[in-house]
Amino acid sequence: MLSAESAWRVLRAEHARIRELMGALDDALRADDWHRPGRALDALRAGLRRLQAFDDVTHRPKGVVLLRTLRKRSPQSDELLDALARDRDQCDALLSTARRQLEELAQGAGGAPDEVRSLLGRHRRLMLHHMEREETLLHSHAAQLLTPAEWSMVVSSMSAVVGAAAQRERRRPG
Repeated sequence: MLSAESAWRVLRAEHARIRELMGALDDALRADDWHRPGRALDALRAGLRRLQAFDDVTHRPKGVVLLRTLRKRSPQSDELLDALARDRDQCDALLSTARRQLEELAQGAGGAPDEVRSLLGRHRRLMLHHMEREETLLHSHAAQLLTPAEWSMVVSSMSAVVGAAAQRERRRPG
């Protein structure tokens, strides 16, 4: 099951990157003046964009075939997939609201720094819980339910995502 090991190695490495990006957000929130227009607020907003872009463009697309292949294999795996999808939706909503409020702060419209801090804290806790369930429960379900041929298909799809990302990066103006 070399394919399965390879897939999980990639996904765990990406989870580590997500943890790093969330840590950078925590660091940005420690700045004294992040809640006023200026450098610290710009750094926080940029960090939030990096986290969301990494998740949306790099991480999530790699799991599409895995999740689709697991669907309808067992009631338990379907329940887990539904719960993970709800987590993702909630994480997206929290980040969207935080980004909107940070935009208001950047425009000097006052805003609620404590609310932003709360939103990002809730996002962090939910995302950490989500990744832990992926690394344990999802991993267990996938190991039990997927065949070697399906794992090969999953890894091939992950490679295609990596290849597409590399092409986009090469086309990006320097």
